[in-house]
Amino acid sequence: MADAQLSPLSALGPARYLKHAFEDQHNLVLLLGASCFSVAFASFLPLIVGVSAELVWLSVGPRLPAFREWVDRKLSTQYLARSEAAIEGALAELSTAEVRRFRALSRNVALLLANAEARLPAHELELAVHGLLELRRTFLDYSFLGQRVTALADQIPNSERELEAERLQQTYGAERELTVRMTIRNALTALQRTISQQTSLASVNRTIELRLEMLEGALLYLTGRLADPTFEQLAPEIDNALREIGPAEALELKVDEIFAQAPASAGR
Repeated sequence: MADAQLSPLSALGPARYLKHAFEDQHNLVLLLGASCFSVAFASFLPLIVGVSAELVWLSVGPRLPAFREWVDRKLSTQYLARSEAAIEGALAELSTAEVRRFRALSRNVALLLANAEARLPAHELELAVHGLLELRRTFLDYSFLGQRVTALADQIPNSERELEAERLQQTYGAERELTVRMTIRNALTALQRTISQQTSLASVNRTIELRLEMLEGALLYLTGRLADPTFEQLAPEIDNALREIGPAEALELKVDEIFAQAPASAGR
């Protein structure tokens, strides 16, 4: 995933370098200056020279490794700044305890990057920065999913519902009037459905907590790997950790399925 984190910066391919070569402020100043000289001297010569220089720059500049690196750094900085702003906005929707836990994770990420800065080449460090951003966003995804599951979870213990279901079952067996039996059966079916939903939600909640702990543990593991003098590639290790933990989307779909099954169950 770490390699993929640079995709917003390179999705346009070489065309983005040409775009930035043209939009560079020094380039625009040169064109504007050439236009002004043409007007001032009532001659097309300054403009022709300026346009010629522009064409040379646009044909050479986007191919220069130094210029490409400058563009990549600029786009990376902008992308990271937007991501951090989005994260800060999202934190306002989480509880104080969840925000505190996320900030603790972020501090550990900052410490890891501070240690990696003196160890890794610039390109590897940039990949690690984007990979760790994805790790933090994955942590946020699981935090929001956990908040959703908590809101859906009922405060009544399933043990109480199971006792009530047992009582309804006994009442249903003893009742002989058809209309009353149908009413009891519908109530029992609804109760059993609720028990099933709450059991499934509890299972999802345990999985969410496990994934959050795995993300926190991944940072400890990565910190330990960085202590190895021969260690040079942090990004692949981040990739492996994120791949092992997996994204939150699968569990989100599972929560949707838990409640999507309710109407079908009610009809039976």
